[in-house]
Order: sequence, then structure tokens, then C-alpha cells
Amino acid sequence: MKRLFLILLTFGLTATSFAQPPNYDDLLIYFADGDYEKLVKKAEKYTLEDETKNDPLPYLYCSKGNFEMSKDQKYAVDYPKAYNDAIKFAGKSLRKDKNGDMFSEHKNYFTDLKKAVVEDLKNMVDEEDFNRMRGTIMKLQRVDPSDVGSHFLMTAALFRIKDKSGAKLALKEALAQLDAVESVENWREVDFEMLRIGIIEYSKYRIDLRQDQFAKDVLNKVKQWFEEDEEFMRFYDQYGL
Repeated sequence: MKRLFLILLTFGLTATSFAQPPNYDDLLIYFADGDYEKLVKKAEKYTLEDETKNDPLPYLYCSKGNFEMSKDQKYAVDYPKAYNDAIKFAGKSLRKDKNGDMFSEHKNYFTDLKKAVVEDLKNMVDEEDFNRMRGTIMKLQRVDPSDVGSHFLMTAALFRIKDKSGAKLALKEALAQLDAVESVENWREVDFEMLRIGIIEYSKYRIDLRQDQFAKDVLNKVKQWFEEDEEFMRFYDQYGL
């Protein structure tokens, strides 16, 4: 009887150990070695297995591997969607990261990815490519669902392409998110940059329609965070109260 108890206890411990997610040392090694193709293939397998498909780390490593490949032309033929896949898997990893621990631990990576998307958006703003801008804003919101500025930029883009009903919904969300901000103490530089871009583009649209008060209202809501920002203050001094 005692022997049976020990066998069951041993089996129970073994079953428990197998039920735990792996440490993903293999993914870490592939990433450290720069073997991004193996990294992505292995990480994708983990995302399909029952015992690991709800763990955010395999999705994160899929994102990291794709992002690195998107920077190197030698992967362009075999991995033409690497950049988009990096964003897609980053979004999935965030949805799986229920307590936010993974985001905190890998914040530098998510920041680098967000910077890349914001750079794309800046180019689209310069080119006034509002149609293409919508999809890229949605990509940014996958990388950072709590971003405030992207909602103002979405509002401006939708207004510019005459989607008034969509723009009104986007504006409602933008104002709600802005009003919900209690502190910007932990904001990153790229968060402020995205807010500045979004607010200015939204304000430009209102000013073009001679609806200056709408622009002034929102500019004054955020001015306190941009008093040292030359680009924002130059715009504010031209149109602010």
C-alpha cells in the first residue's frame, strides 16, 4: 500500500511537471544565436500545441524573430510579411499576457516595435496618405492597445476620407481615452510622440473647416504635457488660446 502511494505520488508530480509550460530555452538560444528562421518555426509550433498555446512567450518570440528578419533584405523573398507578422504576433502575445508581466519584462522590445510603426505613420502623414494610414493605425493599436494618440489620428484620417460616421466613433473613443488618463509619469517618448501627431492632425482638420474651437479645446487638454515640445508649442502658439 505504501509502495502504491509512492508510485501515485511520483506519477502525480511527473504529470504536474509536464503540465507546466516549458522554459523556452530553445527559443532563447535561437534568438541569441540570430537563427531567426528556426526561432519562428519553433515558436509557431508552440503556439499550436495545447499545453503552450495560451502562453504569451511563444507569440512574443514569433514576433521578435519576424521583426529581426524584416530588417534584413536577405529574408525578403522567403518572409515578405515578416514585419506584419511581427506586429500580428506581438498583438497576440499581449492578449495572452493577462497580468502584464511579460510586457513589463520585454518593454524595450514593444517600444522598438511601436517606434517602427510610428515612423511609418509619420511618413504617411507627410504624404497625406489617409487611406493607407487607417490600416497602419490598427497595427499600432495591436502593439499598444492603450495608445491615446492613435485614436485622434484615426479620427483625422477617417474625416479626411469622408467617413464621418467612423470618424465620430473614433473621436468618441479618443476623447474617452484621453479623459481616462490619470498620469503620464510612465509614458515613453514614443507615447508622447504619437499623441502629439494625433492631436495636431485632428486639430488641422478642424482648423481647415474653420472649427477652431474644437482644435483649441483638445490642444488645451494636452498642453500641460508638451510645454517643452517645440513642435507642439509652435503649432499651439499659432492656433491655441
